[in-house]
Amino acid sequence: MFQRRYLKKAAACTLSCIMAFSMAACGGSGGNKENGSSVSQQEGKNPGDGKQVVNIAMTTDPDILDPTRSDDAQKNQITLEVQETLIRMKDGKITPGGAKSWETSDDGLVWTFHLQDNKYSDGTPVKADDYVNCMLRTFDPEVGCHNAGMFYCIEGGEAYNTGNGKREDVGIKAPDDQTLEIHLNEALPYFLLMANCANLTPVPADKTTGEDNLTYGSNAEGMMYSGPFAIESWTRGSQIVLKKNENYWDAENVKLDTVNLILAQEENTRQQMFEEGNLDMLTGINSEYRKKMQDKIDSKEVVFEENANPSSSYICFNNNDPDGVFSNAKIRKAFSLAIDRESFLKNVQKKNKPAYGLVPYGINNEESMYREEIEDPLLKSKDEDPVALFEEGLKEIGKTRDEITVTFLQSNANNDTKLNSEFFQRQWQEKFGITVKIDTAADNSTFNNTVSKGMYQICNTGWGADYNDPMTFMQCYLTGDGNNPAFFSNSEYDKLVNEAKSEQDMKTRQEKFAKAENILINEDAGIAPLSYSFQENLINKNLKDYGINGSGGPLIELKNAYME
Repeated sequence: MFQRRYLKKAAACTLSCIMAFSMAACGGSGGNKENGSSVSQQEGKNPGDGKQVVNIAMTTDPDILDPTRSDDAQKNQITLEVQETLIRMKDGKITPGGAKSWETSDDGLVWTFHLQDNKYSDGTPVKADDYVNCMLRTFDPEVGCHNAGMFYCIEGGEAYNTGNGKREDVGIKAPDDQTLEIHLNEALPYFLLMANCANLTPVPADKTTGEDNLTYGSNAEGMMYSGPFAIESWTRGSQIVLKKNENYWDAENVKLDTVNLILAQEENTRQQMFEEGNLDMLTGINSEYRKKMQDKIDSKEVVFEENANPSSSYICFNNNDPDGVFSNAKIRKAFSLAIDRESFLKNVQKKNKPAYGLVPYGINNEESMYREEIEDPLLKSKDEDPVALFEEGLKEIGKTRDEITVTFLQSNANNDTKLNSEFFQRQWQEKFGITVKIDTAADNSTFNNTVSKGMYQICNTGWGADYNDPMTFMQCYLTGDGNNPAFFSNSEYDKLVNEAKSEQDMKTRQEKFAKAENILINEDAGIAPLSYSFQENLINKNLKDYGINGSGGPLIELKNAYME
């Protein structure tokens, strides 16, 4: 899942780079305006008054909420609360979602899901054909789902997506209203973990016919909601209001009546809301804010939690740079090595941990923890001279440093984004003696579209896990993948990752991933890793039974949450 649409997102089924959510506490009435953000207070929100209302701060304004096009962490947070995936993750374990049970064939090629007796918020029964429709739209070339490549494991999916096959030949079938069959090209040890991606949720076909195929999810009207909540209203640039779906199959365990998702893009705004008693949660706080709140943490006025959040941020180079600069591997590696990651995280972000690889902490290769066993590949080159590499690269492309002007594209004009961009600008200008310009996208959606079309040289983006397996990260950089913002291409990398998809020996599989990661990060320097997310969160002591998902599902799971 790209975060901040890091094109995914993670996930997809996918922040800086890590998206920060905040929940508003039950307190007071009236209104408050911060930096253009409207904070709606609901009547009767005080703890103990019987009302169950929570506010979450959106850090970006979603452009569309079509599950098929849910490709970043913000969209996933909303989509996965109003739509029902086949499974749901709870405390890191697989639990029933839209499917009450499932089994696979002996050869691992056919998965059969038996659906719950679920209904949309309007009372219409959820049918297996609705899951089929959403999944087929993932491959529909007209829809242009960035996550399509992630599901090429499904029979006929790649052919349909690339215009070389037919919709009816895709291996997704509904033998009856309560049964869904998915036919794979090869047995995948991690396929069930993929079944909680937004792209595997139900959407009735009559809602996506004709022009509706491209506009579904652009507003609340006409959408169908199969999850714990339904969208009651959507005011662009302001907020989205969710209400409990009384027809949801597990409605008796959904305790919240209302979830208000309020646009609050600046971190300072969210912190102020928390301090004023309007928030239940701040995720991804920095070290300075933790120190500021330490007395309240110690007195247990607020709850402090920390966790490894399986997501990575990185500098993305356009490997097909039309100016020919970042099409050179030595120049890419020079720019990567020139970044002082420790200084960036200590003095600018003030959170997370330095990354010298792609796959973050918290990701398993079956029983083993990948990052704890595999050394970050860029550490092998940490002592190389980036200036010497840069000079070698310039000779290879036939240019001098005086001829080089690099343009860094930032995703928005938020203050935190600007501070990050200016840090990279200083690092490269001082190290290489070149000019680095900063261009600013109008908004995150524009940034995503610009990057996905290759209309940039260099930018800051990242990825969050769609499911708990290294493949959710490694898949992105296969040649031609829709979530490959660097347009990276290496045949050996492709070979290793594709072999790892169906490799049943986990040690061999891990070795293939490690070799592929070394090619991407160290040898070819297709991207420059920056940080692994280790979130520190503050939570109102009255908020109970929420979940913070490390890999898969919404970042903050609210299905069973309640205010005490």
